[in-house]
Amino acid sequence: MKKFIVLLLIIVGIWFLWQHDQTPEIQRKEADLSITMKIPDETEVIDERVEIEVATEAQEEIVDQDAPEAFFYNQLEVEMREIYRLIRDGVAMASEEIIIDTDDIDLIHDIYRLVLFDHPEFFWVTGAAKTTITTWSDGRTYATFRPDYAHVGAEKIAMQAEIEAVVDHFLATLDPTLSDYELVRIVYEYLIRNTVYDLDAPDHQNIYSVFVNRASVCAGISRAAQLLLNRLGIFATYVVGDAYVPGSSLAPVAHAWNLVRINDEYYYLDVTWGMPTFGEDSGLAGRIDVIYDYLLLTGEMIYRTHTLAEGIIMPEVNSLTHTFFYLNNMFYDSNNRDLLLEAMNTSISNGEDRTAFQFATSQLFEEMREVILEELAPIAAQNLMEWHGLSSTQYFFRERENLNKITIYWIYE
Repeated sequence: MKKFIVLLLIIVGIWFLWQHDQTPEIQRKEADLSITMKIPDETEVIDERVEIEVATEAQEEIVDQDAPEAFFYNQLEVEMREIYRLIRDGVAMASEEIIIDTDDIDLIHDIYRLVLFDHPEFFWVTGAAKTTITTWSDGRTYATFRPDYAHVGAEKIAMQAEIEAVVDHFLATLDPTLSDYELVRIVYEYLIRNTVYDLDAPDHQNIYSVFVNRASVCAGISRAAQLLLNRLGIFATYVVGDAYVPGSSLAPVAHAWNLVRINDEYYYLDVTWGMPTFGEDSGLAGRIDVIYDYLLLTGEMIYRTHTLAEGIIMPEVNSLTHTFFYLNNMFYDSNNRDLLLEAMNTSISNGEDRTAFQFATSQLFEEMREVILEELAPIAAQNLMEWHGLSSTQYFFRERENLNKITIYWIYE
């Protein structure tokens, strides 16, 4: 019996030593991520972290699957979509840690970036994150992804309620019979008229800055446009890259704008550049409240000043149908002087403060620019004095060579 007990103890000891030897050795490597999109480009790192309970399996798939399609999600290969969904659902619940079955840190960070592009509602993240890769001695690896949160718990819930109250109130004012173009135009006007461009605005990378604080930069503004249009059932996504202000000596800077779809045709939308207080139109602030130049553009138009970020793939954007000037009979593809003068006379007769012309090509723009400024505008100004009983008048013009566009502003004083 004693021999049996001794033998049993020896076997248990050997088994214990074998198990200890088989316990995987843990090796870790870490990488930080910071995503920002503002003018000028800066990096924000927030060190404080709040522990949130990790999502359970029963809590997965909380995102509304009936929402308009996620543009960047659909560009991913099937295996990458699983990583996307893990990150999306974890961020949706502000999970402190998201476990991902990969050791590719760059891939995780790239997909996280796409998640944020597809989901403007995630205002509580900063865009920064930390990823730790754990490697066991048997070769198994996994990633622990830790998004950085600016707002959590009760604060996040209260802020979300504020946002929803503003969004719901705005959407309730809209006529449900309006066309998609009219809805896009109203959203464009609403955001411009109710948002101040401010580099120092708090939360300016997210929608809270727009809907509640009413001060933001291109990132917050573009995400707000994306959210409103998606709520209206109109496809809109977030686009990032660089842009330079025409006529400025400044180098291109980080910028964000939107891609939208109307009647199965894609257009670009840049709400930020529609603000008179932004960029080259700052001199018009107080005289006009909305610049319509960037309400639905073709790719050929916007790429003269905007460049897509590396790795961002967009569809062909070449339809004129719903571009603002084409739709409103301000687009010209010939050098017909009579049409141009008629447009100015109609504006003046109606007491309008401006007449705009957009030309089909750069060559036509250069040709008709001189005709308008040297020949036709003085004739129209003389008509303005006679028709409105003025002894003198003034007018001034703005031109956007990048859009082949000239605008004459009339003064009735």
